[in-house]
Parts: sequence; C-alpha cells; structure tokens
Amino acid sequence: MDEKARKYVDMFRQVKIASAATVDEGGHPRSRIINIMIASDEGMYIVTSKGKPFYSQLVKTGEIALSAMCPDCQSLKFWGKVKMAEKKWVDEVFEQNPGMNEVYPGDTRYILDAFLIYQGSGEWFDLLHYPIRRESFSYGMEEERAGYLITDACTGCGACTAVCPQKCITEGTPCIINASNCLQCGACREICPVDAVRSLYKSKATQ
Repeated sequence: MDEKARKYVDMFRQVKIASAATVDEGGHPRSRIINIMIASDEGMYIVTSKGKPFYSQLVKTGEIALSAMCPDCQSLKFWGKVKMAEKKWVDEVFEQNPGMNEVYPGDTRYILDAFLIYQGSGEWFDLLHYPIRRESFSYGMEEERAGYLITDACTGCGACTAVCPQKCITEGTPCIINASNCLQCGACREICPVDAVRSLYKSKATQ
C-alpha cells in the first residue's frame, strides 16, 4: 500500500463509523452502519456475526462499498474486495477496540468473524471550499477512473469553460479539465457542440 492510500485508510479508521453497502441474494442494495476496526498496510478490518445477512452477503459476493463523513465535512467513499480473515484477528479487534468487550463479553466474541478489505479504490472529496477538491486512491488494484476528459476533437470554442461551475477548465485546443477540482457534473459534456467530452467512468459490469 502506498503512502497516499495508507493516509485515507487511516482516515477511515479515525472516522471509524461508516456506511457499508452490499447486495443481497435478490440483487437489491443493502446498507448498514459499521465500524472500521483496524487499519493496516494490508487494508481495513471489520467484523460481523455469522447470523447476520451482512455476513452472508460478504461471503457470497466478496465485495463491499463504504462511505463516511470526516469531522470537517469531507467525505470518503470506497469500493473494494473483502475476504474472511484468520480467527486471530477477532482477538486483535477486541484488543484495539476494548469497548467491544461490553457488547460481546468473554467467549461470545467468537460468534464474530473478521473480514479484511484487501483491495479497492476510493476517493476523498471536499465540497466546502472553492474550488472543490478531490483525490482518488487505491491499493491492490488500479484506481477507478471517473470524471471527464476533453479529447482532440475539441475546437477550443470555450463553451465548456463558460459553463463549468468550478471554473476548473483551462482554455486551449483541446481545453483541459483539472480533475482535482472537477465536480464531475457533466455540464461540459452537455454543452459541447462537437461532442469532444468523454466520460472516464466504466461500470464494473463492463470491466
């Protein structure tokens, strides 16, 4: 895990409380609040009990999506792969999160299993300052690409620079989008008269 990814993994741990989304057997989205119990160079560790639908959904799909709000109102989002960890990690979770002993006293903790989010891609997003700021990160896989790119079909008319809410497009031929300040709203694509703006996003179904 590189330094940038570790910074944001640690931030998930500091925030601790996150919304975790999975897909149920019918293909429907399900979400619940969880705690990020441990952050390490291997990824993020969470726990859940064997009797919960969350548990079976993690086992079946091997995927999870997280979102969290930082104290200064920056948001974190993440999608990743998850696998069951060795049982020793349950004890490590209780060591690093002693409040868990009140919820699962004694050996009742072993109804839980630990899961490691071992790879994934995410983003930090600050909407409170102008221009907005965003930074993507990943570990164990390539960063997901999102937002927009202005291609060589651009004629330099300037329509996109005029419509951009964050004024993050530099005029030229082609014009250039500053991705770190882009809202990814798509206004530039809607206004472009020569269809020179391309979406970088690819759904996982097409990857």
